[in-house]
Amino acid sequence: MKFPDMVHALKPNPKSHIQENWRIVDFFSHHPESLHMFTFLFDDLGVPQDYRHMEGSGVNTYTLINKAGKAQYVKFHWKPTCGVKCLLEEEAIKVGGANHSHATQDLYDSIAAGNYPEWKLFIQTIDPDHEDRFDFDPLDVTKTWPEDILPLQPVGRLVLNKNIDNFFAENEQLAFCPAIIVPGIYYSDDKLLQTRIFSYSDTQRHRLGPNYLQLPANAPKCAHHNNHHEGFMNFMHRDEEVNYFPSRYSSVRHAESVPIPPAIYTGKRDKCIIEKENNFKQPGERFRSFDPDRQERFICRWVEALSDPRVTHEIHNIWISYWSQADRSLGQKLASRLNMRPSI
Repeated sequence: MKFPDMVHALKPNPKSHIQENWRIVDFFSHHPESLHMFTFLFDDLGVPQDYRHMEGSGVNTYTLINKAGKAQYVKFHWKPTCGVKCLLEEEAIKVGGANHSHATQDLYDSIAAGNYPEWKLFIQTIDPDHEDRFDFDPLDVTKTWPEDILPLQPVGRLVLNKNIDNFFAENEQLAFCPAIIVPGIYYSDDKLLQTRIFSYSDTQRHRLGPNYLQLPANAPKCAHHNNHHEGFMNFMHRDEEVNYFPSRYSSVRHAESVPIPPAIYTGKRDKCIIEKENNFKQPGERFRSFDPDRQERFICRWVEALSDPRVTHEIHNIWISYWSQADRSLGQKLASRLNMRPSI
């Protein structure tokens, strides 16, 4: 339910169209679950060197189902084979000032030169029966699954080996949607995923039209083997008589069915907060994993954000309290530099 407001807070001020820190720290001061996100966003990782050196995170939890109907929760991870690299503030100003399209040019030139970017695909899995064994909710998108307990398992790779011919047709008209799945992958009760299942399709229909899945960038490779037919602004020519599946008059093999495990509920299903929030443990652990210089840069970025003239004394106190609960020394350093008193 908070997701649209989160997007609004991160976007520019609707009056001035300027992105301002006071709006961001105001909204997220109401949501301590955001601390873990900020240990990435305000970390060095917040400014990637380019697209080739970025990790990809699926964020949401899906379900993998085998042919016997056994389900496993799964998270997807993309790891660049050339490593993760970032730009610090002075580097970002220099690189971005010289060429605002530096990341796009790096990607295009690398592919053109045959230096194809590659990402390895890894998964983490959890048996749904073990969901309560952790000190956090595995379906909480603000948490990561510890890799020492749930190791990354390599399952595939992605190689970008060809540049696109038309940026608008092949990139701007892409319409990613978490609701579109294949047999063997299913949804989970991940609260954010449940919202995205609806909202992304709704957004794409508004942005690109009701037949956005007919666009070459989004259509299946075997374009006729789907149930998308006619509709407003239809532009696909089809001359077959059988436009349904399954059929004994068609040689088209329908998608293989995989059993979906039934959900068993007791009691009432209610809209409520996540019970095991545990909002401060993972942010504190991640901050303490940084070397001293990296910690210092993280602190400086927070001091700058909280030094916005419109950030109130109350909001200062809230953020110092939050970061103190994640890591006492972090809270003390922030309080000192903002001329505040640590709350705990």
